[in-house]
Parts: sequence; C-alpha cells; structure tokens
Amino acid sequence: MATYNGERFLDEQLNSIINQTHRPQQIVIVDDRSQDGTKEIIEKYMNKFPRLFIFVENMKNMGLKKTFARGLSLCDTDYIALCDQDDIWKSEKIEKLFKALRENRGAKLCFHDLEIINQYGETRANSFWEKAPPDEPLPVVGRSARKRLARFSNPVPGCTMFFDASLKEHILPMPSSDIGHDWWISAVAFFLADPIYIEGTLTKYRLHPYQAAGIGTTLKKKEDERKILPVHLRIAREIKRAISKKKLKREKLQSMNVSRYSNSIEIIQIIDKCFEMNLFQDRKVEYEMIRNKMKENLETYKI
Repeated sequence: MATYNGERFLDEQLNSIINQTHRPQQIVIVDDRSQDGTKEIIEKYMNKFPRLFIFVENMKNMGLKKTFARGLSLCDTDYIALCDQDDIWKSEKIEKLFKALRENRGAKLCFHDLEIINQYGETRANSFWEKAPPDEPLPVVGRSARKRLARFSNPVPGCTMFFDASLKEHILPMPSSDIGHDWWISAVAFFLADPIYIEGTLTKYRLHPYQAAGIGTTLKKKEDERKILPVHLRIAREIKRAISKKKLKREKLQSMNVSRYSNSIEIIQIIDKCFEMNLFQDRKVEYEMIRNKMKENLETYKI
C-alpha cells in the first residue's frame, strides 16, 4: 500500500485487510510524506499487530509510482496484492485470488471486478466492468489485453491485481518515464505470462473528492464526489482556461506524445525479453507485429 494524506478512510481499509478469511502474511506500507494523521493510524495498527506490518516513510515526496515501486521491493512473500488507501476489501478477496493462481500456475497474475462506492460507503455501481467505456469493454485477457496495452490503455486497475512474486524481477526497476505503475505491471504480466480474471467484485472502490488517482469509468461523479472550488476560484480558473486554452491543448498533445513514445519503448523491451527467454513461441507472429507497430510509434511520436 502506498499512502498519502489518507486518514479519512485508512482505518476502514486496514480493518478489511486484517479481517480477511485468508489473512496476508505481511502488510507493507510506504508513506509518501503525509501531512495528516495517516502515520498515527498506521502506528496504531503496528502496535496491535507488530509482526504483520512493515512500514517505511519516504525521505521526500516521490509520487505514486515510485512509492509503489519501493513497496514492491520490500515485499517478501510468494504473492503480492496492490492496495489503495481508501477502498474496502471484501473478506474473501485474498482467499479467492490465491486459490485462482494456485490452480493456474501459468497465469502469474489474476484480477477481479470492483463495486464502486462513494465517500459514505454507499454503492454507486455494482460493477466497474459494466461501467467501462463501450469502445474499451472489460474484462479482457490474452491477445485482446495486449492490443489494449499497445494502444496505451490499461485493462487492469492496480487495486484489483494479485500476482506471483516471481514477476518482481521483471517489474523492478519500474521505467523512469511517467507511465503508470499499474499499466507497467499489466504489460509485464500479459506479455511474459497468461493472466486470468475471476468473476465477482472483491473490492469496494471508493469514488470521492480527495483521491490521489482514479480509474477510468463512464460513471459520472456527483457534486459531492468532486472537488468543489469556491466561486471566486472557479471564476479565476475559467478565465485562465479561456486565456491558455490553445497553450494547454498544445502542452497536452506534447505530453501525450512523450508518454506514447515511452510506452512504445517499454513494450519493445518486454517483447525482446520474451524472445530472449524463448517464451510463447506460438505468440511470435503476434509479438513481431506489435513490436513493428511500436517501432513505427517511435517515428510518429519522436521526442
């Protein structure tokens, strides 16, 4: 778990992890210099369960991806689940995901659907997959997932992942570019292994105004789920938008191109690793096609 100013919902999340039908052997938390009561909440649980927790605090603010990467480097278990600071795990989550990977050794990673709740714990949607954009339906696995990743879209939110620790050697170190940690882990897993999904929602994903990051969905945030600015700040924001609209559009396009260039390099490197390891000979044609497309991207999105 990566934490940052998560005091609002952290108690509920930690309780849901500790009360799993299959309790984890280890809960690793890396805090990214929280300025609220997050650290005190964590210390309360560490005092109660001293052998269960590993807690470290970043010396400086490192951001979400680097904080998750540091947490992964500290994990010393056979399987790893990524965890948000503000969700609620359903009690059988680890038990079901663990069973799925034990029965499908080649999968290396499995994932599940989400129930979406608001800041009060009320259900907003029974299924994240049902609220996925029509042009990017969920769930997807195999070739469909790899195509999605090659279009720079991630089909598996990090908070739904449960994976074999053997993937760590390919996940770490994470790329220094701005690609998301969950996209990177998905890419590694879908090219180097054969991930699966299991039916059902095993996490209550909280949609609220204070999120550090969020998943893509067609579900619209209600007024009390958005950050509402005071009137004078909203007016200032709109003036700024009107003045700099062209500049923002140009900067957004440039940022997107940089990201796509970086993602293309990372996919090429993953495919090269597959070839070096002689993995999935039956996918060779597919991987060659994707690799060639990524090489074209390097010309299209040249920095």
